[in-house]
Amino acid sequence: MSASDSYLPPTLSAGLITQLILSLDLPHPVSVEPLKVSAAFHSIYLIHFQTTAASKIAARPNHDGTVTLVLRVSGRQLPRIKTQNEVGAMTWVRRNTHIPVPNIIRYDSSEKNIIKHEFSLLEKAPGVSVDQVYHTLSEEMRTKMVHQLVNYLAELHSQPWKDGFVGGLVLSNEELVQGPPIEENFWQTPDIDKYWNGSSEGETLETLNPLALHGYLDYVSFIVASLKCYIRAIEIHPSLKPYWDLLPRIIQFIDLLQKPENAKELNQVTYVMAHKDMHFANIMCDPEHPDCPITAILDWEFSGVVPAPRWNPPRAFLWNYKTTSEDKAEQARMESIFEEICREKGLERILEETQLSPRQQDMQTAVNHIRAIVEVCPRGQAKDRVASWRSTAEKAMKSLGA
Repeated sequence: MSASDSYLPPTLSAGLITQLILSLDLPHPVSVEPLKVSAAFHSIYLIHFQTTAASKIAARPNHDGTVTLVLRVSGRQLPRIKTQNEVGAMTWVRRNTHIPVPNIIRYDSSEKNIIKHEFSLLEKAPGVSVDQVYHTLSEEMRTKMVHQLVNYLAELHSQPWKDGFVGGLVLSNEELVQGPPIEENFWQTPDIDKYWNGSSEGETLETLNPLALHGYLDYVSFIVASLKCYIRAIEIHPSLKPYWDLLPRIIQFIDLLQKPENAKELNQVTYVMAHKDMHFANIMCDPEHPDCPITAILDWEFSGVVPAPRWNPPRAFLWNYKTTSEDKAEQARMESIFEEICREKGLERILEETQLSPRQQDMQTAVNHIRAIVEVCPRGQAKDRVASWRSTAEKAMKSLGA
């Protein structure tokens, strides 16, 4: 999904950010430093405090005793739900695992504050992101890093959501409650304004995305809700008119998925908390340490409870954030090492739980390709590919009887 610059927050002055910090009952910062990064959803600032402020801020100090916080000022692409979900997910991870995540100092998922934008204020994680130093790491260091990640995934998979649930988490009065699912491929506000503002139906985030307030009961329920959103999109958007003839088949497909005997089989999955975008640009490490330990895993805003086979949907895990063929081959090599380490540690269940059955794969293939058609046609993109996507979706639905 694209993120229009007009939906990103404007550059904020140091004075305004200082006012925000003071309004949060925190000490006066020494300085405010804009961080120059390519962030699609936030503008980021480093807030520096002197050593005397360390005892008043619930964050780990720097080596010299000073404290640095990270202010992430959110854009308006996915109002409220993205901030709420990240806070909920990070809180759950801190309470239930040993996975290192920054402490949340303050946050506001509304715009009723001095800067008039959602924000989160986090302690600064030590170290650097792995993608910045990956090429300098020895094979031994890379392997040790994978060992750590296997341990973290084992923790996430050892706490399955036994009753079944697909969605995010929201912190409410210090209690974690079920929230809506959130995906990077959801329609976002800039895209709705740009591609759907001519709709007489008045489309919103909620009408175009499966955003049930408290998530979905199980895997099939989430798939069905997604398909219903795609049906609505096909019915309404002019660019999707050529797919009207596909609607009866999708409706039949939904009916088949919901038949008790089919739903029972298709819902045979483990549900786990997943980051869903654990590439090396989101993993911090300490390259000065002989073992180069992981110091933090960042950016949990699109995480959530998912069927275990969907823990890594874009296949970002162990990717060094480079796009050459050599880098993709390196990712595949590290995936093989990951599988070997899982077996060495007796954690074959992680590998087994992340496999879809053939019928589950058909269900997921169908919904993936229908979603792809609905995503690109309103944008006028990939016109040379949608026919093959349709064919793939129809073949997958046929395999399940539609």
